[in-house]
Amino acid sequence: MNVELLDYDSLQKVVNAARISHGSESDDMGTRDRKLIAKLIELGHESVLEHCAYSFKIEGVSRALLQELVRHRIASYTVRSTRFTLKEIAKDEDIKNAGALSDYRIIVERYCVVPDLPEETLKEYYINTAMNLKNIYKFLSEYKLRNDLVKYLLPESFKTELMMTVNVRSLRNFLRLRLSRKALWEIRELALKMFEVLPKDHQILYEDLGLSTEP
Repeated sequence: MNVELLDYDSLQKVVNAARISHGSESDDMGTRDRKLIAKLIELGHESVLEHCAYSFKIEGVSRALLQELVRHRIASYTVRSTRFTLKEIAKDEDIKNAGALSDYRIIVERYCVVPDLPEETLKEYYINTAMNLKNIYKFLSEYKLRNDLVKYLLPESFKTELMMTVNVRSLRNFLRLRLSRKALWEIRELALKMFEVLPKDHQILYEDLGLSTEP
């Protein structure tokens, strides 16, 4: 999994919105502005946080994660088309020729997220998932079925990538829920990476959550 912060708004946008609401003047992110932000968050007056947003590029996550991610509806998502990924599979003769466990590991890790399974079950995961990829290759290359039909065969662990744009208020909610140890391991890893790439001067927006980047 890779997470890159592509773009983000200035923290000053939050201050500007708050100062308009309060009819007061900014001190250019000085002590008064920082105290104001902290106080608004403490009081739960978070609508001004919606003026500040981030855009992330997220790669190497599963379709299973994607289903959970889009439950966070106050965000914008653009996901890589499955059709383009299936074109890659149709041309990949490594899948057709794979015949040993070492081959299976290579093709599975190329196209799928390996779940956090007990060591004794990983072998079965590689074998079963590799057989699935072989079937997909056959339907595409031999039977010449359309990609939009073959995609119904894809495993939940199949990798995808996306761009996600989310405002501070929604990201706070996402981090609060998904950094919990009760969250799905993969989406918790995503939340950690998103939190870690945030600009340092934006940390004031999240201090009250008591978040930790410890695994």
